[in-house]
Amino acid sequence: MTLFKSLLLGSAAGIAAIAGAQAADLPSKKAAPATYVKICDAYGAGFFFIPGTDTCVKVGGYVRVDYDYRPERKNTLTATTNTAITDTSTSGFYNRGTVQLDARTPTSMGVARTFMALRLETGSGPQVKSGTQPSLEGAFVQWAGFTAGQAAQPFATMASWSYNTHYWTGWPSGVRQLTYTAVLGGGFSATVGVTDAHNYNAVSTAAKDATNGSTAKTESIDTPGYNGVIYVGNVRYDQAWGNVQIMGAAHTGGDLTGGTQNASNTVVGGTKKSGFALGAGVNVNLPMLAAGDRLEMTVVYADRLSNLLADAGVNTPSAAAYGTNPIGGPAVTFADASGWSVGAQMRHYWTAEVRSQFYASYTTRDGHSTTAALTGAHAKAYSLGTALIYSPAKDFDIGLEVNYIRADWNAAAIPASYTGLAAGTGTAASNVVTKLRVQRNF
Repeated sequence: MTLFKSLLLGSAAGIAAIAGAQAADLPSKKAAPATYVKICDAYGAGFFFIPGTDTCVKVGGYVRVDYDYRPERKNTLTATTNTAITDTSTSGFYNRGTVQLDARTPTSMGVARTFMALRLETGSGPQVKSGTQPSLEGAFVQWAGFTAGQAAQPFATMASWSYNTHYWTGWPSGVRQLTYTAVLGGGFSATVGVTDAHNYNAVSTAAKDATNGSTAKTESIDTPGYNGVIYVGNVRYDQAWGNVQIMGAAHTGGDLTGGTQNASNTVVGGTKKSGFALGAGVNVNLPMLAAGDRLEMTVVYADRLSNLLADAGVNTPSAAAYGTNPIGGPAVTFADASGWSVGAQMRHYWTAEVRSQFYASYTTRDGHSTTAALTGAHAKAYSLGTALIYSPAKDFDIGLEVNYIRADWNAAAIPASYTGLAAGTGTAASNVVTKLRVQRNF
């Protein structure tokens, strides 16, 4: 019996060996090794490694839908007639979609960062757009302290929380720049560099005559397109409680008295004048009230660089531009002006899902006595607003905002098209803008 069991087991082992050898001769299909996206948490949530590289990338963006209502503008005149303003109440929708890419790669001199945000938008009524318009919200490279491209304005201390206008930053899409930021230790940092002067206002493009040389140009420090750059700098101190910043900007001068436009479309001649702006801001966290609460304030003085004033977007209101200006009014242009502004905003969380935001600003501008056309010109603007925002989920906001905005001009700043305004009289325009916003970030 023992001999029989030994023979049986031996035969089974032999059969198994033969079968195994035959199977080894058959064609075999091996599965390719799986490639997984690897999380990169060195730069925060949402980053992942591009396979086969040491570059981490984050894909994001947002979709925004606004409904805007503006009643008929209220205008108060000290003269009897005004034929320029005939607007009635208006409303409309605004849609925006943005895709953002943020890529970061470690180098021997720090992280090399590349960022781009592409925006598409369309709207009707107060924010009418001529079809869907692609534009850049940002596009820059940062490395070893340098920032090159379209990035956040160095002459600013806080982003706007307002749905209606960007009161303090002025340029929500950032400004084109070449700047350097040095981290000094102890919470201190300093930034110096240049920004593209074209960001601050449109450049006059008056047509040249047939000789390409005799068109007179009157250009301002606020439209310094032919002078290239504005020099900027700031010093900042950051701590757990918030931050403080002082900042400055300077420009070599615009063609304020007119000149000649040559064949290459360059203005020559004229009197150059310099301009500057100085500002300071403080941002304070208020966890003693509620988690996430914050108070932000800024003040700015500008001389012949008044587009850096923290105004409510009413520095050049135009009766014909109601779609972009919530007030309207005379086409006032303070080309050669000085002024100052102050702004404040506060955010308060009533619950983890419900918060309020409050805003206020005041801006004044005066024509320089050295510029005859603007001597005595004066304008001031006020803004007061609040928003109530509900967030049913992270990065999902449903908010309602109400803004009161008013601007006053004296007669020296009012063009001749405003009939019936005698010397020494003035005008004011105001409006209440209501906006409902739904926004989802991803």
